[in-house]
Amino acid sequence: MKWMWAGVLAALCLVHRVPAGPAEEAWVSRWLASATNLVTWQAAVTQTRHLKALTQPLVSTGKVWFAAPNSFRWELGDPPQSIALRSGDLLTVLTPRLKRAERVSLGSSAGAPVNDMLALLDAGFPRDPEAFAKRFEVTGLSTNAGIVRLDLKPREASARRMMPALAVELDEVGGGLKGTDLTFVDGSRLRNEFSAVVTNTPMSPELFRTNLDAGWKVR
Repeated sequence: MKWMWAGVLAALCLVHRVPAGPAEEAWVSRWLASATNLVTWQAAVTQTRHLKALTQPLVSTGKVWFAAPNSFRWELGDPPQSIALRSGDLLTVLTPRLKRAERVSLGSSAGAPVNDMLALLDAGFPRDPEAFAKRFEVTGLSTNAGIVRLDLKPREASARRMMPALAVELDEVGGGLKGTDLTFVDGSRLRNEFSAVVTNTPMSPELFRTNLDAGWKVR
């Protein structure tokens, strides 16, 4: 379930790193401005999991949809082997093959760890500069082949206990989201690379609903 939550992650050679400073601040401002203009966003995703117990990473492909302010649908596999849905203050993770669903309540009724994790997953589409600055510290910036990478660290200790570091990768020309790279406390990493991005097209609300029949086991 942790991998699905990372939802809502390898620089190569020839990467140019710059120290923290005005360049980072400028890119954060550009990224925030780009995200603020998003109404809907959808893309194909290639997800790579690096686990310490395995010599080779695990690679999956799928699709992701986002609708402002906080709805998303994340599918892995074809046909989908796992689906994560967020609609308002409810997160649901589905395993269609087994007809099993796990639901997690979000918002004020949820505990701090749950909301800290959701804050991390929402990092790809920040809409509030003050909230972003409160949640994250920018620790580095790098560019490579038209991609700008912003390295982040959660400010909340409870969030760092789950995910001590993460990064977002942006298109150097348009500023749009190209990838995320999440590092978990056990040393594992999850990388998402996005392609075939389509923005601000109409989406049916049904995309973010589960519509489970009586055959599903829900917990």
